Amino acid sequence: MTRSDRENGVVKRLVVALALSACTIASCATEQSSTSEPGVLDGIGRLPGYDFWAPVTLPDGAELELPMPEGGPVGGRVDGNRVLLVGDSIMASTAKRYGNEMCEALKPLGWQAAVEAEPGRFADFGVEVLNRRIGAVWDVVFIYLGSNFDGNEAKLRQNFDKMFEITRGVETVVFTTGEFRDAQKKVNKIIKASAAEHDHVHVLDWARIATLRGVTIKDKIHLSDTGRAVLAQTVARALDYAPYREAECLDPRFRDDSGIRAATSTTNP
Repeated sequence: MTRSDRENGVVKRLVVALALSACTIASCATEQSSTSEPGVLDGIGRLPGYDFWAPVTLPDGAELELPMPEGGPVGGRVDGNRVLLVGDSIMASTAKRYGNEMCEALKPLGWQAAVEAEPGRFADFGVEVLNRRIGAVWDVVFIYLGSNFDGNEAKLRQNFDKMFEITRGVETVVFTTGEFRDAQKKVNKIIKASAAEHDHVHVLDWARIATLRGVTIKDKIHLSDTGRAVLAQTVARALDYAPYREAECLDPRFRDDSGIRAATSTTNP
């Protein structure tokens, strides 16, 4: 299958290329993966090997389709290969100081990726990161924030609006959060409403994937080994191939993991 076939949307399914490692971040510190056999999602079935475009097959023979951002892959819309990923412990768990799933997924596609994510962070963290890092010149920005939510809807909307204003002119993909509590439905509604006001922002529906058994650990929030691979490969699929190949795993500026202690005693992501 050619690259043009993929870019034309012929291929709509993703393999999760498993590069699983020990669960070292606090989001996984108190729980083990919900399946003891690598490469298997409980109740879903075995994930294929390393064929990037192979499907994930369910026991009944159906194929699991992981989400694509609105408008399709963003890699074909940009001229460079620099990607900034902003988030809380859910995104941080894929950083190179932990499992390194994100870089392992993106480097073969030619991307230079920086994961700026810390445990326990609220949406205002994204504003802080983007204010400090946007000047480094990025071609694509991914945002996964909102799992930590204090109930202030107006403030949450303000923070997402600020983030999207900062990234104006840069292709931006924002994840919906896993709906592990009723409040997250409000969060996702706010995320979608804010994104709809910004033409450069594309929503990626993570909420649906987070419901699949085996993606998260027992708290229904933090990612299992397999879940981290799913997240990384979802980002890879959303990007597709970079315009040119000078891949690199970039060092982050934000790597304060003091929130780990809070995460082990609460459910804060």
